[in-house]
Amino acid sequence: MRRPMIWGLGPRRPRPAPVRCGDGRHALRTARLVLYTPRDILDVEMGAAAGADADAQRWFGWIPDSVVTPETATHLLGIHDGNRAERLRAFPKAVRRELIRPVVLPGPAEEQRLLAVDPATGLVAGMSSLTPDDDGAIGIWLAPAFRGRGLGTEIVAATARFGHEHLGLESVRAGTETSNHRCRGALSAAGFVPYDGPALHALPDGRVVDSAWYRHEAAGTARCPAVPEGAVTRV
Repeated sequence: MRRPMIWGLGPRRPRPAPVRCGDGRHALRTARLVLYTPRDILDVEMGAAAGADADAQRWFGWIPDSVVTPETATHLLGIHDGNRAERLRAFPKAVRRELIRPVVLPGPAEEQRLLAVDPATGLVAGMSSLTPDDDGAIGIWLAPAFRGRGLGTEIVAATARFGHEHLGLESVRAGTETSNHRCRGALSAAGFVPYDGPALHALPDGRVVDSAWYRHEAAGTARCPAVPEGAVTRV
């Protein structure tokens, strides 16, 4: 199984999905989704699988070796807390040991990820990222089965709120290819406004695309209890 290297590994067993922020981890809700800091490497892999299909990669251009096969993506996206143990048995023992290892939390300036889950089914609906040290850069993607429902707007808005109300960022930003009208519509619906950014953007696979840039600002910000005392976040 080919897997993206996201964060480091730690010694503790994974915890249940959080319902509130604490112990360095974040959790928040939207009208239809629950978003939280990934608990273990399996959570990270399921989130990455949500954007592994060819339609998503048309826009994201991840490095090919970091994208799981369609068969593995389908298997990962069928996992929920009720069948995790059963579905994990499909992987070799060494891979299982890696998948259940907990995520080591990123530093205050490093990329943060949120796994988006449909509480009605327990299935992964998508994932978002926010990098405080890159002017609050946001990225989001939805699993194929959850596209076309307006959930992109929910995840974008929730991730902006995460930046403002959990990490203390006054401004967050997002970029997308100029022709990606669905993403641009989700950003506008979530309250993002256009701003002048670089006309061209290089994707991880080396493709260079025309770019549109958006920003979301908040008059007041806050830090939730999950953020350690004295943490410094770029704004």
